[in-house]
Amino acid sequence: MLVLLFNTIEDAINKLSIIKDQLLNLREHYGLIKERMKENAETEERLVRLGFQPSHRVITVQAIPQIINIHIMPHSAWLLNKLGAIENNINYVINEIEKISNYLNRIKDRNASIMIIIDYTNKKTRLVIMP
Repeated sequence: MLVLLFNTIEDAINKLSIIKDQLLNLREHYGLIKERMKENAETEERLVRLGFQPSHRVITVQAIPQIINIHIMPHSAWLLNKLGAIENNINYVINEIEKISNYLNRIKDRNASIMIIIDYTNKKTRLVIMP
């Protein structure tokens, strides 16, 4: 859930555009990661079809002052699905910010305070305009 508070409508419009730009940049990075993960997921899928069962492995490294355990888990398909879900949430928030910005641009009284609640898990958005 994302809750945003703004003192004025002008402030809300300006900061929402900044948040939207940052989310667009983040979505682009997630897209690059997903492309890399697709290759791993396809390789993992081929290995499973050949009968290989990917398993969790732990590599122990002796280091000073403590032992470091590195966990290798071949679950690229699972991670790819999680990245897809996160990307869908980012897309939902971007679309809601666009709708809210368009609505706020049509409001004449620019001195009202704004509260925006974007619930991306339940796909609900609330806009509260306070005089």
